[in-house]
Amino acid sequence: MIDFNSPRKWSLPLNIILFNICRLWPFRNRCMWVFGAWEGKKFDDNAKYLFLYVNREKADRIRAIWLTDSPDAYEQVQSWGYEVYYNSSLIGKWLQLRAGVAFYTNGLIDFGIFPMIGGAKLIALWHGMGFKKIYNEKYTGIKLKIKKILDCLFSWTRRDITIVTSHWAAAWTERAFTLNPNKVFITGQPRNDAFNRIDKMEVLKGTCINPSKRLILYMPTYRSNAMGRDAMQTIVENLYRGDELSSWLDKTNSVFVVKPHPLTPHIELDNRSNFVILDYKELTNNQELLGVADILITDYSSCFIDYALLRRSIIFYTPDEKLFFKFSEKVDKDFFDIEHLCQAKDINELIEKLSSPFAIVADATNALFEDESIRGTCYSENVYNVVCEEIGI
Repeated sequence: MIDFNSPRKWSLPLNIILFNICRLWPFRNRCMWVFGAWEGKKFDDNAKYLFLYVNREKADRIRAIWLTDSPDAYEQVQSWGYEVYYNSSLIGKWLQLRAGVAFYTNGLIDFGIFPMIGGAKLIALWHGMGFKKIYNEKYTGIKLKIKKILDCLFSWTRRDITIVTSHWAAAWTERAFTLNPNKVFITGQPRNDAFNRIDKMEVLKGTCINPSKRLILYMPTYRSNAMGRDAMQTIVENLYRGDELSSWLDKTNSVFVVKPHPLTPHIELDNRSNFVILDYKELTNNQELLGVADILITDYSSCFIDYALLRRSIIFYTPDEKLFFKFSEKVDKDFFDIEHLCQAKDINELIEKLSSPFAIVADATNALFEDESIRGTCYSENVYNVVCEEIGI
């Protein structure tokens, strides 16, 4: 039965035809690169930072174009003075047909429900490295064989080049998407170039966060509906009403900043001077927020992999670990090895970890995810060089 509530599924038959017809289209320009992100909804993530790099540094060689479905993203790119069009517009579709290279973070759906980029060189920048068993790792037996056959005809995660941050990440990606190892390249993630030019005052402008305070950033992942709609509300409320935590924050001139996952329902609590809950639209750039945080608290989110590059303290706050993994994807055992290095299961343990910050988690994470060959380099430049070599310019 066709699931009409899922655009990816009901559009599949037509996309199989459209994608493969587009592959026969010969009029593509290797120096025209199109970029999309987050199902066309955002100007963000690895695609954003690579797009900005190409426009700043390579505009004499490459025509870089942002394609989106979002008016907000459209206005953001326009404010930078760069080229942007809607995926659904006639010129947007024409540019998809003409582009020689297409970069995405979430899949071909970054270019609309009917992407016309078959035949372009497809670059999976993706939206983070991780430990979860996703895509092909979730299938076995006959289901996996059928999926691989369908993927040959059309896949929302079709790619010619995949970028990763290390050999460990390369192996994880190859398993998840059944990739040719020769087309997986260790470059680093362009979004992490943002850590090299962070202005705390600028990042926090427009929020109620006092930039003179030490910033303790709590970035939890989302809880599935099976855990209850108020699962995250309950966890944050307990932190918010904890007198010991509030006292510690005041004593150390710190502010506890909660940045919920975008899928998390709104948390109904009033902000105060030492405890702030950021609405998703109030500050949309997670990368820059990570860059100004003095300590990161997370749980099962992969945001700590990026933050580890800053070599600052990371704490895993996991009061609901057993329940979470009952309803979530399986993860690689290496996650638990790192989590146990600095884990708190209640507020008292959290305060104890906050009082003695150290970088052991960052070091262990970087051992897996930061390849020595790219340490200290410009990740955007690494990606650019790989793509140019692969397409012959």
